[in-house]
This record gives sequence, structure tokens and C-alpha cells, in this order.
Amino acid sequence: MARNYKSFYTSTNDSSALEQAFYLKKETTKGTLIAPASTDFLFTLSGGSIKFNQPFETSPHRSGRHNLSTIKKKKVCSWNLTTYFNIDESLGAASSAEIDAPVRQLWKSVLGNEVLTSGAVYSSLTTPDETFTLMEVGDKWARQARGAFVMDNTVGLPGNGEATCEWNGGAVESFMIGIGKSVTANAANSITVAAGEGDSFRVGGLVMVIKSDGVTRSSDTPSGSARTITAIAGDVITLSGAVLTDSDGSVNEVYLCYYEPATKTAINNPLTGLVGSMSFADLPSQCFRSATIKIANDHELVDYCYGHDSLDAPFFVPANRLTVTVTAELNLNANLVQFFNRVQDFESKDFQAVLGSASGRRMVIDCPKVQFPVPEFSVPESGSIPVSFEGVAYETALDAADEITVSFV
Repeated sequence: MARNYKSFYTSTNDSSALEQAFYLKKETTKGTLIAPASTDFLFTLSGGSIKFNQPFETSPHRSGRHNLSTIKKKKVCSWNLTTYFNIDESLGAASSAEIDAPVRQLWKSVLGNEVLTSGAVYSSLTTPDETFTLMEVGDKWARQARGAFVMDNTVGLPGNGEATCEWNGGAVESFMIGIGKSVTANAANSITVAAGEGDSFRVGGLVMVIKSDGVTRSSDTPSGSARTITAIAGDVITLSGAVLTDSDGSVNEVYLCYYEPATKTAINNPLTGLVGSMSFADLPSQCFRSATIKIANDHELVDYCYGHDSLDAPFFVPANRLTVTVTAELNLNANLVQFFNRVQDFESKDFQAVLGSASGRRMVIDCPKVQFPVPEFSVPESGSIPVSFEGVAYETALDAADEITVSFV
């Protein structure tokens, strides 16, 4: 069912959380918004959001007992998403098509290197060097973040829940865009919206023009094509691109609206962990209660450039060590006693986790050299005794950059 922006505009209801949707697309020019396509839609779980703020503090000027003015600080933009692992198991052979394009972009952003010769394989052989546009779309509103990148992610593989991946990152800034109604002829590149509605838009945001039925897109902004807001003067919104030829609202009103693709296309097949395996190379077949793998970049944010009120190009520098933390929880038994003592002897461990069928399309995480400290554990009143090993993954040799490999094969 097509979304009706006229209905959103005329409704007196408050916005509904159920309308939230995310789109993510690699930017051609770092830090410049790019219009996503239908295949850039990303299935997410609840709780994700784009967070944007420009903090300020009260001016320290002497003004008696009364606060008089403020001092603005740098803009701050961050975001977080939680996703399932949607993998197309119907493919006969490994292909990058088994995961969605925005998921590929997220993995490339967090690890840096992507190989697509057989499936999609991600490692830290190259440093992250791309940004993407992230759009959070609601009903009456949308947040559009430019220059976005991943700072860290956490893969959760519980034995009694669903496999998930939590993504966290930063961005240059975010634009909050709403919907406005126009009943004017709208000559040249300007659209005049109703009184006061100019405040529903921001310079730099991406918009589209919707016809009077609330569904049909103007030929000035067909699906896959957006206009950038270049100026706002009161309720007159100036747009980029060619002169408008199909945005006349004088006979039948038109609606200026945040941009989003006309349709959503994504793989809807979450692998939740009911099929899969985990192993340490030197530990016989064992029940893993859970595993968590966290990849942390800790990029240096370029928020220190004079004359800029937000992050400045290149927006982030991979100037800190990549840290991969592996946590595995198992039950104490005879085999684990031996494993425990080898850990105490500082033996590194080869860890692998597989999500999905061993013979079908699946995700495989390999960490060939994990160094665990000796874990503490306590004995519960009854039941089995869980022991949690938490360690850091290391490269196997200088410049091998193989502390973690994530493969969709």
C-alpha cells in the first residue's frame, strides 16, 4: 500500500512509532546527502534512532544575577540501530546478494575491507574510509543524517534468544524535515508553503513534491530523485536542480515532503540462531550458552577544525587501535577444566561461530587468535555452573590484519 503524505499532513494525530523506517546508502561524495533507492531500505528492530544536538552553555559575561545569552558548541550527531541477520537462504551458491546492500555497507564501514568473489567477506585488511547517508523516516517527519559511519558493533549470539547485531556510529549532522502544503503557482525553483510551515524544513535536506492525491509524485521529483533545499526565506523554499514544471499548486494543491523511495525492498529471512554452531579449535564438542563479539573502532572524530560548527572532512580518522572482544559462556565440565588450565598457560584460542546451516547460506565469524585472561566464576545454589571467557582477538602475525573475519557465504 502506497504511503499517503496528504493523509499524514491532514491528520491531527500525533506521530506513530510504528511508521519508523530506515534507509542507508553509500555517499558518492563524503558528507553529501544522497537519495536512497528502494533497495536501500533496512529492516531494524525497535529502539533505533538518529540523535542530533547542538549544545550550548550560558554565557559567562558579567550580567548581574540574570542569565543574558548563550554560547553555542559544536554540533553532535550519533545513531544506533539493532538488526537481525537477514540472509537469503534460497540462493544456490554464495553471492553478495544473500545480504542487503545497506547491511554490506555497515559491515564495510565497521571493518573496512570487502571481498565479493564468493559471497561477501569482511576483514580489517584496509581501514574504513567511506560515509553513508542514513535516513530515519516517520509519518509527519524524517531525520536525514549525512556523513554517517560506524564506530562499533556488537554481535549477540544467545542460546536462548535471537541473534542480533547492534550498530553504533556518528555523523556530521542531521536535518529534521516535515511536510508542507502549497496552493501557489510555484515558479522557477521555489515552492511557497502555508504560513508558518517554512519552519518544517532545513537548508540541505532532501525533499520531493507530492500531488494533490497525496500519493503521486511530481515529475519534478520522480521515485529515486530528490531535490535539495538550498534556501529558505520565510515560507518560500528554494530547491536545487532544473526549473520546476510539475509543482503548480494553484489549482490542485501540492505537498512538499521529506524524500523517501516509493517502495521498500529487503530480505526478510532472519536467521535467529536455532541452526548454527560455535567452537574452539582445541575444545571437544561443547554446549555454548552464548557468545558476544564486539568490534570497536574508536575513531578520532574530526570535530576540532576552526571555522566549522560540526565534523569536518574527512569526518573521522582511524587513529586508534581496532579492538575485537570475544565473550563466550559455557558450562563447567571435565573438558572445560582442561581448557581453563590451557587458558591459564596463556594459550591463544581459535574461535568460530556459524549462524545458519553448515551447507547453506550462512554467516561465519572467525577469530583465529583470542587471548583470554583466567575467568572468575561462582557456583550457583543449584543447576549447571556457567563460566564466561572474555578476551581480545589478535592478528596472527604482524600486518596479517586477521583478528576477525566475517563471511556471508
